[in-house]
Amino acid sequence: MAGYSREIERQNKALKSILRGEAPEKRIFIPMEDKKFKEEQKLKREEEFERVNEKFEATKEARMPWFCPKCEKVMKRKLDTKMWYLYNHCFDCQIKIENKMRIDGTYDKWEKDKIKNNKKAYLTDMEDSIEEWKEQKTPTYTNQVNPDIPDVMEEEKWNMNRKALGKLAEDALKDIKKMKEKL
Repeated sequence: MAGYSREIERQNKALKSILRGEAPEKRIFIPMEDKKFKEEQKLKREEEFERVNEKFEATKEARMPWFCPKCEKVMKRKLDTKMWYLYNHCFDCQIKIENKMRIDGTYDKWEKDKIKNNKKAYLTDMEDSIEEWKEQKTPTYTNQVNPDIPDVMEEEKWNMNRKALGKLAEDALKDIKKMKEKL
């Protein structure tokens, strides 16, 4: 019998007794808590909260605050954004710091060190890109010959002189190392 249940049968008996004018069977409901389910839900919420907190902490350094941590001014200009990502304070604070360095006579050394570090970083990037280029495989391109028939493909292969390219890469790396040593 499809759709049969004891609860439906009990409800039907109760309705018939009400229609006859009798009092239906009295029932007392006692709510029960599923403590295991509640505990599982609580643990899930705590884990979710911890995960969200970890993500927030991980991205905290990447976000620029509304106010400068040194002078408490609002950081809303483009220059404030740039200075925040470089020095972790606003543009006005950076101007004060550089002015103080100029008065002390340490600005020129700081500026030269900054330029030298930028050159070293550029040379390191060039070195990495040459190493990557040196390890690159011969490129192959696949072209579709007939747009109406998708299976007909033409493969284009390029030839590279590996020895000549390797020598060029090694020479470039030697030159970069020499430039780094000069710095």
